[in-house]
Amino acid sequence: KDNPDTLPPPGNIAVLACWPAGKIDVDLWLGSPNDKPVGYSRKSGLIWSLLRDDLGDVNDASPINCESAFARITPAGEFVVNIHGFAIPQPVIVHIEVALNGSLLVKTDMELRQRQERTVIRFTLDGRAMVVPGSQSQVYVPLRSAK
Repeated sequence: KDNPDTLPPPGNIAVLACWPAGKIDVDLWLGSPNDKPVGYSRKSGLIWSLLRDDLGDVNDASPINCESAFARITPAGEFVVNIHGFAIPQPVIVHIEVALNGSLLVKTDMELRQRQERTVIRFTLDGRAMVVPGSQSQVYVPLRSAK
């Protein structure tokens, strides 16, 4: 039997996005090198796994609205974390945290509107799972509609 103290973490990159209770559906979209984006319509790829697609209060007894995702490996290349307003009756503030190997890369609050997609963070990793200096930005790159 595995010792809980020696279990590996669920992923090298962890993402959490949370928003107010109610009939609000925000989606995480995740990009990685040499793979198609991961989101509600493709919950797992070569690198990312979306662990929870939270639909607000639909089929959910909890007032907590959060989506979470993990990247299982960290190959060299660009990673992108986006949020998308799938069903938002009025603008909301979404709280997002992104950690790499247990260290916080970003912790921010972003306003989001209906059908809007925003880039929370883009960063490039070298071959040793380290962020390339100067590579972090919030320059928008579409993931939800990417082919």
